Amino acid sequence: MIYKTFGKTGYKVSAVGFGGMRFDLNHSNLNNSYLLDHAWDKGINFFDTAPAYCEDNSLDIFGHFCERTKSIRDQYYVSSKIMPQMVTSAKDTIEQVDKALKRLNTDYIDFFYVWCIRNLNQYDEAAKPDGLIEGLEKCREQGKIRHINVSSHLRGKRLNKVLEKRDFAGILVGVNILNFMFRWDAVETAYKNGAGVVAMNPLAGGMIPKHEERFSFISNGSESPTDAALKFCIGSPEITVALNGFTTKEHINQACRCADQSSEISKERKDEIAELLSDNFDELCTACGYCDSECPKRIPVSSYMQFYNRKLIENKSDKELLEALKFSREWGILNDRTGEAADCIKCKRCEEACTQHLNITERLEHLERLEERLKEENQKT
Repeated sequence: MIYKTFGKTGYKVSAVGFGGMRFDLNHSNLNNSYLLDHAWDKGINFFDTAPAYCEDNSLDIFGHFCERTKSIRDQYYVSSKIMPQMVTSAKDTIEQVDKALKRLNTDYIDFFYVWCIRNLNQYDEAAKPDGLIEGLEKCREQGKIRHINVSSHLRGKRLNKVLEKRDFAGILVGVNILNFMFRWDAVETAYKNGAGVVAMNPLAGGMIPKHEERFSFISNGSESPTDAALKFCIGSPEITVALNGFTTKEHINQACRCADQSSEISKERKDEIAELLSDNFDELCTACGYCDSECPKRIPVSSYMQFYNRKLIENKSDKELLEALKFSREWGILNDRTGEAADCIKCKRCEEACTQHLNITERLEHLERLEERLKEENQKT
């Protein structure tokens, strides 16, 4: 196993982390907890969970592991999370942390995340007096937590605005070999500022293992696309931990093997991968962002085009795309939108600015129709 320093904390953490949101709920919480023992035996010392994961079983699964390993608790790191909307005050935050400590069977939590910041207003809500961050600071003073981190699905440049507001110990961001171009600004900013960088969804939410033939071009021929994706995050100096959701021992073994075999990913290699993505998905938006500044209606054009990438990469039907759009508008890249697809006046200034000459207007029309269907469904309910 490779170990890296988690930013300014000085902690030596495993380059592969155990994300606790993909347990097989056909097994008991106790049986699932033995996966954590196997991960520990393989060298993993970074464990991440949150309330609501795995139908709210994840904290209790981790609790079994922490109970068994109390004598070595100082040798591994545990993180958990709270969303701003989950608490109403600093006192409420402290109570939620106390509940997490009890369920985890531990006296302290190493990293606690301001969880799932989807727009800047949510961060401001978390940072207000008598709010989430104030509560976490009090917990830190009391020794209940060690460090405060932030988790976000914002695009790189938007997430930078959050990082400018506070010196977090670390960030959790969805970054992988397919989307790193969109998130790398924040990854580099956090890294340069001395924060640990935890990459969630290093396998693009399971998309790469499910469609290995489609992503064969990211492999060098001697490894599977899944291995290549894992090695990309593990081997990037700017990424501290590649956080994987594990369901089986085989999943753990594969990730740990990739850590043992990985080598440093250079900037030149990243540029090469970006070019491969462009060549193999010649209609893929690479998120250069030139279109955004040209839109007179303030539509986040590049965000819409990045979402549309999912249709191109995953070959999603309109029905599947509709479900993905609903999620993205509520939780993902389109939550922080400053305009709607329907606001497009077809001036085509975005297309003139596009370095790939994409048919942006046509794509926005397609997404406008899907957003109209969402609105109709919401009105029915």
